[in-house]
Amino acid sequence: MEKLQKPQIICHQQQTLNYAVHDVKWIPCSSKFVAVGGKSNGSGIVEIYSLTGEGIEKKSDFGKKEHFKCCTFDASSLRNRHLATGDFCGRLQVWDLEDTLVPVYKSTVHKAVINAIDGVSGNNSGCGAPEIATASRDG
Repeated sequence: MEKLQKPQIICHQQQTLNYAVHDVKWIPCSSKFVAVGGKSNGSGIVEIYSLTGEGIEKKSDFGKKEHFKCCTFDASSLRNRHLATGDFCGRLQVWDLEDTLVPVYKSTVHKAVINAIDGVSGNNSGCGAPEIATASRDG
């Protein structure tokens, strides 16, 4: 009975990956999630997974030149579900997961790694435009 009074972490599924995962986020209103990180050769990777009755299934992935450090869907509408990422070169990029060749938006906002990213969507909150906040050593 005492065990039920404390928070517990239950592993439903696990997946072995061949890269360093820096962040994982659920895709809003779906049974899918993204994992972002980097490979040993220095390139960045985003992988999209789906939870199925049999386990975890990789749906798609895309790679870029630099490691991805963090990500969020919070500044996106539920219809678009754009992924905002921060990388090790200080770049903020927003991706359409249906077409990942070129980011929807990109900007170098820091001189060093973006350690954290968060957002708020005006469409979902009902007040103002979508906004993204980033955090790095330089401010």
